[in-house]
Formats: sequence, structure tokens, C-alpha cells
Amino acid sequence: PMLVALLLASGLAPARPPLRQLAAPAPADAKARVLLAMRGGEARMSAAQAFGLYAPAMGVLTSNALYFSALPAVLAARKTGDLGPFNPLPSTIMIHSVFGWLCYGLAVSNPWIVASNLPGAGAVLATFAVMLPLMGNSHPALSACQLTFVGGAMATLCLWTGLVFAKVAARATLVGYFASAIFVVLAASPLSTIRTVLSTRDSASIYTPLTLAQCANTLLWTVYGVAAANDVFVYGPNGIGLCLGLVQLLLKLVFPTRKR
Repeated sequence: PMLVALLLASGLAPARPPLRQLAAPAPADAKARVLLAMRGGEARMSAAQAFGLYAPAMGVLTSNALYFSALPAVLAARKTGDLGPFNPLPSTIMIHSVFGWLCYGLAVSNPWIVASNLPGAGAVLATFAVMLPLMGNSHPALSACQLTFVGGAMATLCLWTGLVFAKVAARATLVGYFASAIFVVLAASPLSTIRTVLSTRDSASIYTPLTLAQCANTLLWTVYGVAAANDVFVYGPNGIGLCLGLVQLLLKLVFPTRKR
């Protein structure tokens, strides 16, 4: 009490803020306004803020659904010892795609992108580990999967070697180009069997859960990239992936999978 009295007497004690300021502090930035709106405050969330919050939040779920989508199929195939019409190439490319996006998310400090790929990294590695022995020596896609795995690993090593000698400001851009290119290849990879689909009029080789997850995931990230992040490395490859996913969905509708 004596110290407070001395401070008041000397004019050094800080002025007490008004009660209104203590009860309802004004948001200092856009993030604070979003949080205030979520908690029922007076601030209203704009469309860009809503897209910046809900689209990537849902995108975290759809991205991981995409990476986990093939795991149940390969686990079921392990029981029978045969992959059947399952196309193993997309699952192989996913390994490089998930690590590319994870590196880009870390490079630009975007927690949404990191959360969308970190759990999926374990899923794609498990899928590949279970899938590879089931291919045996006679699977028609074995050579393509082996080449993709080794080639992608070497491309990643070359990327990181270049990043060591690149300027700091250019590193995120280089990783963005790398992740975008691999994702476009991933989005197109289910169409690697399009000749078989057209000749047999059967789309069994296009895995339905993967196609649906790809369409939902790329739609959400395209919206987030355009409306909130304004990041060409987000909306560019995802926009292309959405178009490729719709082509796959069209093939599934035109040439339904035959019952076996």
C-alpha cells in the first residue's frame, strides 16, 4: 500500500483503463477479429476470413483422407495376396508429394499445410510398404513404381542440395515449384490406366475413394489459395488437380466398375 501511495503521489502509476476496455478489448488484427467472431463477439467475419479459416480446416481432413484412402485397399489385398485392378502408381507418387508439401508448409510457416501432410506421410509410407511385396515380379506397374520411387528420391536429394547453395529468399519458391509439379503428376496418375478404361469400358483401375478425396481436397485448397492465402503454389496445382479429378469422376460415371 505504501509503494502504491508513493507511485500515485509521484505520478508514475499507470492509469487504469476504463471498464469498457477491460470487458471487451478491441481486436488488434484480422486473426483477433476472426477469433472474436467465433466466440460470439461483435466483430463479423468477412468472406475472406471465413475462407481463410474453414476451407483449410476442412482441407486438413480431406488431404489426410486422400493420403489414407489407399491404405484400406492394400490391407485388404494383403489378406488375399493380390492387388487385383488396384493401380499402385498413385500411391507411389504420394510419397514424394506429401514430403514436398510438408517441406513447403515448413518453408512458408503455414500450419494448415503442415497439418494437412504430416499425418499423411505415415499413411503413404505404410501403404507403399504393404503394397510393394504384393506386386511380386510380374505386376505390369512394378517397373514404373520402382522408377518413380527411386527417381523421386533422387529429385528430392537434388532439390535439397540446390537449396543449400540457393539464396534464403528463393528457397521457399523452389520448394513450391517442386511440390506443385509432383502434385500435378499425382493428380494425373490415376489416368495412367485410361487406355485400359476405354478399351474395356471398365473403370475398376480408377480407385473411387481416391478420386472423391482428390476432388474434395483440391476444391477446398483452391478456394483457400485464391480467397485467403493468395498463394499461386496453393491454388495453381490444386486447380489443375481439381480438373483432373473431375475427368476421373466422369470416367467413373461413364464406365462404371463391373462387379466381380
